[in-house]
Amino acid sequence: MPNENKNGMLFEAANIEEAIIKAEKHYKCGRKALRVYTLKPPISFLWGAIRKPGIYRIEKLHREKMEAVSAFRPVDGTVEIIGGLIKVKDPVNGGRYPSIIVNDPNIDVYINNKKAVGPCVVTEKDWINVVAKVVEPKIRIDVKLSRDRMEAILEVEKIPGRKYFLRDVEACNTLFICGDYKEIQPPDVSLKQCVDELVNKGVAPEIIQMDRIRDLLELPHGGSCVVAKGVPPVHGINSCIKYYFSQHSYRNPNLDMDGRVDIMDHTVIPTVKVGDVLAEKLISAIPGKDGMTVTGEPVKAKPGKELIFKAGKGTILLDDKKIIAAISGRPVLYKGIVSVMPILTIAGDVDVDTGNIRFDGDVVIRGNVKEGLRVTAGGNVLIGGNCYHAVIRAGGSIRIWGKVINCKVSAGVDMIMHLFVIPAIGNIKHILSTVVERIASAYPSRLERGVGHMVYTILNESKKLKKLVEDMENMLLYTESEDAERASAVISKIKKELFGTNALHIRTLDQIKEICAFLEEQEDLLRKRHIASTNITLEYCENSVIQCSGSITVMGRGSYRSNLIAKNHILQKRADGVVIGGALVAGKMIKAGIVGSTAGIKTYCRILDADGSFKATQCHLNTIIRVGEQVTTY
Repeated sequence: MPNENKNGMLFEAANIEEAIIKAEKHYKCGRKALRVYTLKPPISFLWGAIRKPGIYRIEKLHREKMEAVSAFRPVDGTVEIIGGLIKVKDPVNGGRYPSIIVNDPNIDVYINNKKAVGPCVVTEKDWINVVAKVVEPKIRIDVKLSRDRMEAILEVEKIPGRKYFLRDVEACNTLFICGDYKEIQPPDVSLKQCVDELVNKGVAPEIIQMDRIRDLLELPHGGSCVVAKGVPPVHGINSCIKYYFSQHSYRNPNLDMDGRVDIMDHTVIPTVKVGDVLAEKLISAIPGKDGMTVTGEPVKAKPGKELIFKAGKGTILLDDKKIIAAISGRPVLYKGIVSVMPILTIAGDVDVDTGNIRFDGDVVIRGNVKEGLRVTAGGNVLIGGNCYHAVIRAGGSIRIWGKVINCKVSAGVDMIMHLFVIPAIGNIKHILSTVVERIASAYPSRLERGVGHMVYTILNESKKLKKLVEDMENMLLYTESEDAERASAVISKIKKELFGTNALHIRTLDQIKEICAFLEEQEDLLRKRHIASTNITLEYCENSVIQCSGSITVMGRGSYRSNLIAKNHILQKRADGVVIGGALVAGKMIKAGIVGSTAGIKTYCRILDADGSFKATQCHLNTIIRVGEQVTTY
């Protein structure tokens, strides 16, 4: 609380300002009517932790005293803003003149018709004019077309204006001019304005989307959106052709399975047969439909291409939609032309790289056929080199210009099956039929008690059945025919049911009749094979089996320890050619040079036709010649 004093009141306060505020409340007057004396300034110690207030004496001046004091005290000039105008009051008793500082680029202040820049001292005599800028509102309508002119983008921008002004400022010695503004709303954008701008840019009126423009105009500040779209072209579709063949060799899929596969069958050469569908046109080309840009310009569509679909050599075109193989061979596709090539050409050797060769048409091999390889052709086979430990099979004729060493060569139907195995099956059937007739006529009373013992006795007495089966087994060792499995099944059945004590288990003659029926069925299936006349021509063979359903011609120095079997003829062109060891079997004729050797190597020559002929330049010791049933031994 303040303490009363004859010369004023005493106030405790932390500073002068706080003491003046207390005095204003006590005297109920402004600070201009107060005089302040500092009796004891405020102190602090312990680094400001403890503060002690100061003591101030403050007295209220009487009017006369105030006027006397104010008459001699300097008073600064003032400048103020009232209603947008700048008013100036000069200083008194040497006070400081007022000044203004223009700090707003949107407010221009002119002092005596000169634009004020930076701090300027002003007086009551100066003519001060304030010019506030006005930024008018505006709208912007723009149209942009996409690069492909398939879209028109409308941009609408609503930019509000500004009207700047000066707010009222109380009197002060230095006045900073900082204006304020009021926003001026932009005018509305009409639908017509937008459409006109689009049309001016070349946009076709009929494709303008009015609803999208209206939605855009409802945005308070505008924006952009696509308001017109062109018609895109519909490109044509090429004709679609499906090919049902592969013209490139591919890995044998059987190698990836668990079954047993010859490792040399690693490559499959694609082949087709007569009547196979090679290619089919699924759809014809479909033309395209042109589009249009937003400016009405046409956009060309890509036309659908009609792919080449043509039947080449070895094929036929059916109903303009399918290409059919007219011959068997290798399919080829070249520039849209589908052909079937009846010839497969191997430029080099048939070796590990090529693998076994399987082809339905003709095969031409310019090199050799290496060890362990197979060549299987549906047509003719021509080999320019030698064949070593190989298997050569052809549906047509075979011509080998080199040597044939330890090979199996077969052209046409397997002659071992045709000349030996099939007749043997017929003889076995005849023997069993005879057994049935003999038991049925000689021992009718024993039929009810079982016939196993009698069958066992009769078969073991003659021993013909066992001899025929052994001959079949021996001949099957020389054949690579697929019918060999059928013949093996016949042998297996006969051994299982008739050989040795197995015959004792036969109870009735019907069991033997069933075996005869089975043999007749297998014989008929084997005889139904079409026997085309195919020939084999070679230079020299050694330790090989050569058979064909036509004739065998040896052009070079002959054969050594080889078996040659031909349905028609075996011809040796050179008079000094030799046939040493092995067997020559022909249906009609054998013409040879020197047969056998001075060492007496056994050489067997047989002609199946009783009217056939045998010709030779010379026959050595131990040569056996059989024509029909007539046998001649040297």
